[in-house]
Amino acid sequence: MPKRPNVDAIEFLKGRIYLGAYDYQPQNTDKLVYFTVEDSLPYNPFHLDFGPLHIGHLYRFAVVLHNILNDNDNRGKAVVFYSSGGSRERANAATLLCCYMILVQNWSPHQVLHPICQCDPPFMPFRDAGYSHADFEITIQDVVYSMWRAKERNMIDITSFNLEEYEQYERVDQGDFNVISKDFIAFASPQQARAGAPLNEPFTKVLEYFVKNNVKLVVRLNSHLYDSTEFIKRGIQHIDMIFDDGTCPTMEYVQKFIGAAECVINAGGKIAVHCKAGLGRTGCLIGAHLIYTHGFTANECISYMRMIRPGMVVGPQQHWLYLHQNEFRDWRHTMVLDSIPDDSIGGLYSLISYEEFKNRNRKEKKILQSEEIANMNLAKLDTTTATDTSPATPVRRRKFSGQLKSAHRAVPLKSPGQPRKSSPQRSQYYNTNNSDDDEYVSERQIEQENYNDQVNHDHKVNTNDVDYIEASEQVIPSSSPQKSGGSNRTVSNVLDGSTSNQQWRVLRSITNPGNGSTANGIQLTKTRTTTTTTRTTTIASSPPPYQAQLAERYNLEDSLKIPKGRSRTSSGARVRSRLSSQTGAEKIIGSGGVRKASLTRKSP
Repeated sequence: MPKRPNVDAIEFLKGRIYLGAYDYQPQNTDKLVYFTVEDSLPYNPFHLDFGPLHIGHLYRFAVVLHNILNDNDNRGKAVVFYSSGGSRERANAATLLCCYMILVQNWSPHQVLHPICQCDPPFMPFRDAGYSHADFEITIQDVVYSMWRAKERNMIDITSFNLEEYEQYERVDQGDFNVISKDFIAFASPQQARAGAPLNEPFTKVLEYFVKNNVKLVVRLNSHLYDSTEFIKRGIQHIDMIFDDGTCPTMEYVQKFIGAAECVINAGGKIAVHCKAGLGRTGCLIGAHLIYTHGFTANECISYMRMIRPGMVVGPQQHWLYLHQNEFRDWRHTMVLDSIPDDSIGGLYSLISYEEFKNRNRKEKKILQSEEIANMNLAKLDTTTATDTSPATPVRRRKFSGQLKSAHRAVPLKSPGQPRKSSPQRSQYYNTNNSDDDEYVSERQIEQENYNDQVNHDHKVNTNDVDYIEASEQVIPSSSPQKSGGSNRTVSNVLDGSTSNQQWRVLRSITNPGNGSTANGIQLTKTRTTTTTTRTTTIASSPPPYQAQLAERYNLEDSLKIPKGRSRTSSGARVRSRLSSQTGAEKIIGSGGVRKASLTRKSP
């Protein structure tokens, strides 16, 4: 391990690297090697500024230091980097060595700042490139942290730095521009005598480099000194965001600039920004984007830009950047790219508040919904007017209880004779079904019901041994074995012995009442009053003789000839109609729901 030499200098790396300041030129010894770059790497001031030295100076300093450390003659010796005793020279020398330790030796900021934090006298802070009294200062600490943050964000890599290109294009006659980061180029305004005039050498260098390095947008912040079509015809979009020299942009300008830059960066392009000198106004907008994107502080941002392009951000622009740094940083979380292109920035998208974005989308959505509703109503109106202009019958709607709904489901759809329990009068014909088609009953249907009532009445008068005859009950011929079998099963279910004999009813054959030995024998049936709405009816295959006479009287011959498939008329309607005309003694069944079963017995 190297020993600490006895030297009047600040130790950075024990036994190897030291920082000193002397008013004389020290001489090398057996243990110490001295060197300086004060004369070979001078700072070129604009006015009263003196530093810091830019990235090209830092690269050259690193090369000189490495050559000295790797020299065989200096093996085992300590290297002292020194400057003169002036405050400005001491500050520049200390900044070079600190940035070297950050970018090359990968030291952390607190390790770099620890050796120089207690120096006496302290190091002089840096100022802007103005000529008035400096009211804003940049310290070595700001420069160190800016280099560290840029390295962490992959904005700068000293090992791959192209020194030749950097020193070429920073010259005024070669274009006067610098690559601030992988996304931004700052340059001075090109000049052209008139529109269409031949291009000078600096302008030509700028155009060639921009086309070669995928620059897609040029932002001009000063008055017109050249024809913008020179960029446009080379496939580079050009926009103007002009404001006065030495002033600060408005927040609206900054939002538009950051939004436009984000659009180009997301598409893989680069942005070139210039004012007249490419320092003040250019530094304001690029600095705002660096704070927005990488989280720099204002002092770190100014320090970094001056390390790349000396003199950036002048006078009150430093305070403006400092005052709005937190706002720019917060925009990363409170602003979004607008969804509406902005014509003032060439159809690109500006930044917009997230709350404003949501409120506007909400309003647009409501407007679209109202327009859709209006269009639908207009379409319906046009369709109604074009297709049917006649008045439509209003649809009658009723509210049913659960019992009536279940009854409606149990009854077949086409059953206009289905009665309602609450309507004993003839108005039941108009309330027997839930469908609008069953609301009206024709006169012919009413006459047929009157005819059926008359048939039932005559049958009751002619049969003295029957207590009660169901109006709609007719005997099924015994010649049909399937129906006879169904009737036997029904009777077997009903005749379970639990019902008294008084409830039995005897029905004589009305097909041939004079012949008791025919196939149509006497049938027995048992009636039971139930609450269900399902009713069973049986229809004779041919009408009795006296029905034909009544049919001639009412002129209803056609109505008697009903096929079997359509002979399921509702018996409940006729029962209720007949019961309404009976006396109290004749009203045997008190409920409209009757379940019947029939049994056909063959004569021996």
